[in-house]
Amino acid sequence: MAAPIALSLIVPAYEEAERLPATLRHAAEALPRLAATSEIIVVDDGSRDATTTIAERFPSPVPLRVIRFAVNRGKGAAVAAGVVAARHPYVAFTDADCPYDLERLRAMLATLAAGEADIAIGARELAESEVNRGYGLLRLISGRALSLLTALALGLPFRDSQCGLKLFRAEAARRLFAVRTIDGFGFDFEILTAALQQGYVVRRFPVRLTHDDDSRIRVVRDSLRMARDLWRVRRNMRAGIYAETVADGPERACPLCGGDACSPVAAAHGYRMVRCRGCGLWYLNPPPSQTTLAHLYDSSYFASPAAHAAGYGDYAAAAADARATFRRRLALVNGHVGSGRLLDVGAGYGYLVEAATARFPERWIVERSTAAAARAPQDVRVVTGTWEQVTVPDCYFDVVSMQDCIEHFLDPLAALAKARAALRPGGALLVVTPNVASRLARLQGRRWVSLKFPEHVVLFSPTTLRRALEHSGFRIETAVAAGQYARLDFLASRVASGYPRLGAALARVVRGLGGNACRFYAPSGSIAVVAVPS
Repeated sequence: MAAPIALSLIVPAYEEAERLPATLRHAAEALPRLAATSEIIVVDDGSRDATTTIAERFPSPVPLRVIRFAVNRGKGAAVAAGVVAARHPYVAFTDADCPYDLERLRAMLATLAAGEADIAIGARELAESEVNRGYGLLRLISGRALSLLTALALGLPFRDSQCGLKLFRAEAARRLFAVRTIDGFGFDFEILTAALQQGYVVRRFPVRLTHDDDSRIRVVRDSLRMARDLWRVRRNMRAGIYAETVADGPERACPLCGGDACSPVAAAHGYRMVRCRGCGLWYLNPPPSQTTLAHLYDSSYFASPAAHAAGYGDYAAAAADARATFRRRLALVNGHVGSGRLLDVGAGYGYLVEAATARFPERWIVERSTAAAARAPQDVRVVTGTWEQVTVPDCYFDVVSMQDCIEHFLDPLAALAKARAALRPGGALLVVTPNVASRLARLQGRRWVSLKFPEHVVLFSPTTLRRALEHSGFRIETAVAAGQYARLDFLASRVASGYPRLGAALARVVRGLGGNACRFYAPSGSIAVVAVPS
């Protein structure tokens, strides 16, 4: 026996005080006939009129909730908020001016309940649709032009991507709206593009529509915005933003602020990095599993045949450059700690502790790779394992170093808290990590060299790094752009980040010209921070 239908209806509304009551009356009458359990979610998109008051006071026999934005964000953002708030396994949305007969949801619900589709969309161009067009010729032409453009630019097989009556399985809706980047009217074709990219089945259904000419659409202005959004979606599609991820875990909240709202910023190797809309942190979502991460740091990590994707091409060959880089970075703690005990987390082959021999008589390293730890100097204390699992003394170290390290932690706040516990009073933490706001990141865009997935699971800006450190009990004393010593052939390969063959070819040319003998200190697109316990 089929389970009873439970439906959430989302009504995005912007300054709809006059027309909203009729929409809510129609929904309150239709929903009990369509579903055993239902709810109405009105999302007020920053209205300046009485939209929220009218919705809250409406005497609905169907449970009704109101979400209100402080400012106008756009229809896409409003529908997305409703999707997050929806409590039932089927989620639909319709326009606030009630142009669609909700009875047409019946066939859509039956199809989704039978497992024949994941998404049902209204299609005004179908012969069975009943359309009483109340808008002008210019808007009709612009709509058909948009349909043509979405087909050509995005490959959408739907002539009517913008129809304001759509139904989703709730799970599919949450996954699709999680990759949404457009807040305005263009969200419709973005969601459908993402649905096809992820293999969801989309079915079209006829609608009954009577259009009210008092619309929020402004043809010229909104057509230009649609063109901009279309270009953005095409760019995202080509970058793999909407593709299904290989991560098999559930999506997670921001590991810095705990917020759920995020937008995708990059994708590669089956993983998607998002930006938290609350605090701005970049993080992989869904995250890789611990098993995936454990396999990543095997013996090939420091001699990777695909260093553009993970690991280092030949870490041992760059030993001299690494030592010189670490000596320069350690100078940042001179004004805080003169000497004493040093702990290096994520130490690799131990080049930092080698560079610190003269200043720090007692040196420890933590390294998860057994093969790498075996190459560490004999006069240091080696702790093998992940930083989350190993045990080190509390209140013991004068300096804890986390260089090119914190971006590897699924829970960076816990990693920083553990570092603080290991520091003695008056000690200092040295952090170096890729900076999403760096000039290199902006120059290389989605081919930024630090977009290495799933190796880098979080990426910081100066603002989010400061927030993470302060949350973990630190106060920043110094923050500067970080660099590294490297040979000219290595730098040539980095310039062509994202184009492995081109980068390798450039490196060979430069090497042939003797560039491998020329060492430079160059910006690395990272930030270096010295912080002390607050």
